[in-house]
Amino acid sequence: MRSDAEVSIGEEGSVEGDIEARRILVSGQFQGSIEAERLEIAAGGRVDGDVVVGELVIESGAQFNGSSKIRGQEAPPQLGHAKHNEDSAKTGKSKEEEPPANAQKAG
Repeated sequence: MRSDAEVSIGEEGSVEGDIEARRILVSGQFQGSIEAERLEIAAGGRVDGDVVVGELVIESGAQFNGSSKIRGQEAPPQLGHAKHNEDSAKTGKSKEEEPPANAQKAG
């Protein structure tokens, strides 16, 4: 199923297949794959399958069993020590071994 608008599966509804829509609200049962800007699984709703979405909302009491990929989500930023380790790998020295930039050499 493909829609440029909203697709809603009511509390008593049950759908099996693939859905591509701008916004999807599941209050009943869905099994298959979903591609949407926003997927909302309401309390009492259940989604089994793979989803690719811009935004995923799972209310308390809802069930989701499958895999999800959030579109547009970048890799998490590196931790501070990862940058430190990269610098050490480039120079062969850790930051602790390097003299401060304003240190004077004894002559």
